[in-house]
Amino acid sequence: MEQGYGATTNDNPDAKYNLHFSNQSVRAAFVRKVFTLVTIMFAITGGFCVIPMVSEPFRNWVYDNMWLYLVAIVVFLVVSIALTCCGNLRRTFPTNIILLVIFTLSAAVMTMFITAYYNVQSVLICLCITTVCSASVIVYSIKTKSDLTSKMGIVFMLSMVLFSFGMFSLIFSLIFKWYFLYSVYSGLAALLMMFYLALDVQLLMGGRKYELSPEDYIFAAMEIFLDILNIFLMLLNIFGRGR
Repeated sequence: MEQGYGATTNDNPDAKYNLHFSNQSVRAAFVRKVFTLVTIMFAITGGFCVIPMVSEPFRNWVYDNMWLYLVAIVVFLVVSIALTCCGNLRRTFPTNIILLVIFTLSAAVMTMFITAYYNVQSVLICLCITTVCSASVIVYSIKTKSDLTSKMGIVFMLSMVLFSFGMFSLIFSLIFKWYFLYSVYSGLAALLMMFYLALDVQLLMGGRKYELSPEDYIFAAMEIFLDILNIFLMLLNIFGRGR
C-alpha cells in the first residue's frame, strides 16, 4: 500500500498531462486485471459448490471426508498469510499466480463443504442478497466523495470489538445455548465486511489518501474476493437452512 502518486514538478503542461494520462491508463488496466481475477476466482468457487448440490453421491462423499475440509483450512491460512505478508511472493510472476490458484482452490473447497450442509434455496437466496449488496457497495465506494481509506483506524477498532463479541458469543452459545448471539454476530460481521469491501475498492481505484500499487494486483484480487465471500458466508449463517 502506498500513499498516492506524487505531483510532477515538470513545468511543461503537456508533460504533466501525459504523466497524468499514463497514471490513469495504468490504474485502469490494474482495475480491469483485478476484477477479471476476482470473476475467475468466483467462477471456480461457484463451480465447486454446484457439484454437491446436483449430485447426491458426491454430497454424501463430502459428509464422509471432513478431513479434506481441515486440510483446505490449513492451506488457505498458510497461503493467505504468505500473500499478505510477503511482498516479493505476491509480486513475482509466476509464483504469485501459482499461489493465487492454490488460494482459490482451497477457498473453493472450504466453501463447497460449508454449502453442502445447506439446501439449494437458502444458498441461492444468500447468493442473490450478496450480489445485490456487493454491487451496491462497489458502486457507492466508486461514486462517493468520502475517503474511506482515511478511516482505517476506525475499521480496525470495529474489527477488534467484533472479534471480542464473537468470542463471547461462542462461549455463551456453548455454555448457555444462546445460539441467537451467533446470528447477531454474523449480521454484524456481514456489515463490517461490506465496509471492508468499500474500503478495498477505493484502495484499488486510487485517488484517495491511500491506494494500492498496480504491482499488488494479486493482493487486491484476494482482498476483494475474501470480502465478498465472507459476506456470503455470514448471510448463510443467518438465512441458511439445513438439508
